[in-house]
Amino acid sequence: MKLKEFIHQNKTAIQEEKMSSKADANFEQLLKDKLHQPKKQKVVFLKFIAVAASLGLLIATFVWFNNQPEINKKQQQLLSNLENESVGKRLEGVYTFNDEYAKEDDKIIETLLSILHKDENTNVKIATIDALLKFPKNESIRKSFIKALEKEDVPLVQIKLIKAVSFLRENRAQKSLEKIINSEQTFPIVKNNATLAMAEIKK
Repeated sequence: MKLKEFIHQNKTAIQEEKMSSKADANFEQLLKDKLHQPKKQKVVFLKFIAVAASLGLLIATFVWFNNQPEINKKQQQLLSNLENESVGKRLEGVYTFNDEYAKEDDKIIETLLSILHKDENTNVKIATIDALLKFPKNESIRKSFIKALEKEDVPLVQIKLIKAVSFLRENRAQKSLEKIINSEQTFPIVKNNATLAMAEIKK
């Protein structure tokens, strides 16, 4: 018998044949497993990534939180010393900055520049100039040296400032140096240092 004749004769039987309910249930479960398994794996993977990211953020926050108070406390103590009425405490603050700070701190540098212009103690000013020279590229420091040089009248501090602008080869300090050299009130030793600095800057 040919295949075409067999199908024609058994057409009704094939159409009416039903799968058993158990077969239907097994097929449905198999279909669900095939369709949903990748999705479940993807969800599990995404949950794992989310947990790992959250854990990393938590650790980073914990480390930052533990270090931050220490940094702030150190900075606050230093600023407190720099602003202290005691000369010894101010010197301690300047030396601490000079020894322990390898990076610029805007707040502390601002306080040191204020000391440079306003402090009445010669030793504190000289120590401050040394400390500020750690950051020769800082524009605020360079400008402050020139400004201080124009107004300073204490010979030891004048000489320290002259050597500072000479070390920095700060061309903008030439007018201030000329003023010192030409002033009749300038001590001879200060004039000599200013003259040498002028020659060094012009090289």
